[in-house]
Amino acid sequence: MDGEVIIKDTTASPAPLGFFGLGFAATFLGLLVMGIFDDAVMVVSTAIFLGGFAQLFASIELWKKGDTFGASAFGAFALFWFSWAFIQIATTIGIFGGVMPAMSASAGFWYLIVWGIIATLLTIVTFKIGVKAIIVTFILLDLTFFSIALVGGMVAGIITLLLGLASLYTAIALIMDEVGKIKLPY
Repeated sequence: MDGEVIIKDTTASPAPLGFFGLGFAATFLGLLVMGIFDDAVMVVSTAIFLGGFAQLFASIELWKKGDTFGASAFGAFALFWFSWAFIQIATTIGIFGGVMPAMSASAGFWYLIVWGIIATLLTIVTFKIGVKAIIVTFILLDLTFFSIALVGGMVAGIITLLLGLASLYTAIALIMDEVGKIKLPY
């Protein structure tokens, strides 16, 4: 048609960045919970800059692309990592003029259960998307929230580590699929 303008989106997919953010934050949190190391400062930093900012950037870019699921999921979980890091900072080194009391067991339980419920509802949506690696990542995300809330310890650490590794795999598989020269099953 004369006068018709076609705009093609040639920007890169931000989804791998979001999965990298989740993957690194969850991997290091899982290792911490498992007792592999006790460097909580590194885990809090990873939570803020990878779990938080990387997923927030992915969320904003997916919003621009019209991907409601990706924008909402990465945005919500970016805010989870920011809030989790704030809880750690406020209760250990202090903020706003002093150290705040530790989160009660009841508050921590409900914090994680509500996040787990939201993650589970989003997992249902992943079945419609149909990408197995994303489905597995979200199932492990659900299990992470519920295992930390209900079981804790080594079991929760292993599940969280598996979430991190699944998310990192998903990021790499998405990149390799887009590049087209190397294919990983996902």
